[in-house]
Amino acid sequence: SLPGTLGAAASCRSFLAAHHTLGPSGRAEWWATRALAEQEEQLEVLSRALPRGGRVAPALLDTFTPATPSSSEVLFRRVVSSLGAADGLAAALALRAAVRNAAVEVGPHSSAGFALDRMDRRMFGVLGLWFDPGLLCVRAVTASSPPEVLKAAGEVARQASSAHGVAAVEGALGPQHRCFAVSHAQMDPSAPPLLVAHASLLGRLPSTLHEAALGDAASEAAAPQAACLWALGAPETPGLAGALRGLGVGQVLRREATRMLREELGAEHGAAVTALAPLRGFASWLRATRAWERPGLGEAGEALRRALLAGGREVQREVSFVDADGDTVAFRLRVEEGEQRERVLEVEVGGGAPRRVLKLVVASEARAVRFLMEPGPEAMQVNMSPEAVDSGELTRVTHLAEAAGMLPAELRDPVLKFAYEFITRRGADGARSAEPAVHFHMSGGAALHALHWRADESPAGLAEALGVMASFAYRGPEVEGEAAGAYAARGLDAATFTM
Repeated sequence: SLPGTLGAAASCRSFLAAHHTLGPSGRAEWWATRALAEQEEQLEVLSRALPRGGRVAPALLDTFTPATPSSSEVLFRRVVSSLGAADGLAAALALRAAVRNAAVEVGPHSSAGFALDRMDRRMFGVLGLWFDPGLLCVRAVTASSPPEVLKAAGEVARQASSAHGVAAVEGALGPQHRCFAVSHAQMDPSAPPLLVAHASLLGRLPSTLHEAALGDAASEAAAPQAACLWALGAPETPGLAGALRGLGVGQVLRREATRMLREELGAEHGAAVTALAPLRGFASWLRATRAWERPGLGEAGEALRRALLAGGREVQREVSFVDADGDTVAFRLRVEEGEQRERVLEVEVGGGAPRRVLKLVVASEARAVRFLMEPGPEAMQVNMSPEAVDSGELTRVTHLAEAAGMLPAELRDPVLKFAYEFITRRGADGARSAEPAVHFHMSGGAALHALHWRADESPAGLAEALGVMASFAYRGPEVEGEAAGAYAARGLDAATFTM
């Protein structure tokens, strides 16, 4: 039941504890029932004003402004007023996350789904007042930051790349690394932040996630000439990212982080701030559109199909042979469980432990396979015997690598053209980008700077986007303000592309 007014703080805590113990399915059912009940109450009130027997359609509820808040909205406000901002705001976000998860659980086109969507919009209206940009605080994260803040920073870095996440936690990203976190001004500064951003000061603009996070020899030797935001997201608090949706918290963090990076670079490098963003739905879109069937791809289209379908039934998951030196070499494709079905190509040489293959090139004329393995990375070449080549092992290794997402170089231009088509798709309004990362940066006034081939060769990056990433250029507050206004008014028709 909803908490009462007496002993409000204790009542709210009791409600929140009971709400938590329901579990995801129980919370979804509770909120769906609550949303339908409140909808029925509102319909009943409105129907009393109609001639006898009249009835208001649920879809028309949005055209009316309730004279009194619903019981759920009262609860939402009471949680913050009773528990205080420090605990209450976090609890309010958790409640909105539960409502949004319930809408997904029951289905967006069901009666309960519509009622939950209406409830979420009311919660959003209240949260929008509490999370006004003027009430948010962006701080630099350093080695002396509270443990919970450092943990959150590592979680966000790990979402971009597991290797860089570990490095962020251990403080091993190097002196060029910068990190920023945004919290509500009244929330405990030692508590996990709402969002975290990672950036690097570099000698040049990066073209891969690895370069952005860890730099390269040129960046380390030269004075910083550019800055790159390479990760921005919420810590691994369940539902937090969804609860913050639409509130503009990400733009506040991005804007302040960009300003601080620009100040550190100096005015003469004011235009050299970029953001490197993943295209997480790209591979799914390629599968849905059967991109490998596009005209002009030829045999490269088959390689693309193998990459998108994890090889299909015709690709063996393991290829083993004896090389010219007499060692047994086994390549194996491991497909992880999960929505993205991440694939990892592993190799065992001479009975050693399996190691992940980062890159692989087949030299057909030399009957050789050259590959890069981790840990290390360590480069190796194995030479096949004529018998192994004649039996098709060289071709099968090639197909295994393609199934792991390692595409041949001839697919670079076609895949980047597909990526451009993907990011310029229009959303439901027919104007703005349907791709969330593109919409976020365009809304902030950025220009599309480049599309990058093999920018993220992690298993997640290959599974979600074939390794392709997009970079966006931030060119100063005045330009960004004008570009953001133009994009808000005219969408992609007003977008700037500097590629």
